Amino acid sequence: MDPRDRDLNSEIREERLNKRSEPMWFYDEAEESWADFRRTALPLEREHLEIRVVLRDAHAALRADPGNEHLTARVKYLEKRLQDLENQAPWLAAAVPVEVLLWGVPHG
Repeated sequence: MDPRDRDLNSEIREERLNKRSEPMWFYDEAEESWADFRRTALPLEREHLEIRVVLRDAHAALRADPGNEHLTARVKYLEKRLQDLENQAPWLAAAVPVEVLLWGVPHG
């Protein structure tokens, strides 16, 4: 076997090994990117859920006592905070989970 053939074989082997770590589709990312996204998204999701629960309770309290100015101000503040959070991370209020959009079955 010619030494040039061995070099070619090793190049092909290395290229195949390197391609395994590359994403299959252009929109796929490596596992590290997904872990980074989840690491940054988890606190936002937790805060979003906490605000929604407190807002639900504040709405219930306001229905019980509609003339309470303190509860009215609290509801307005929580709604504004929730809107700001959804503007900061629009995928929080999306109808389709971000996992499906990014890593679901490709269309077409």
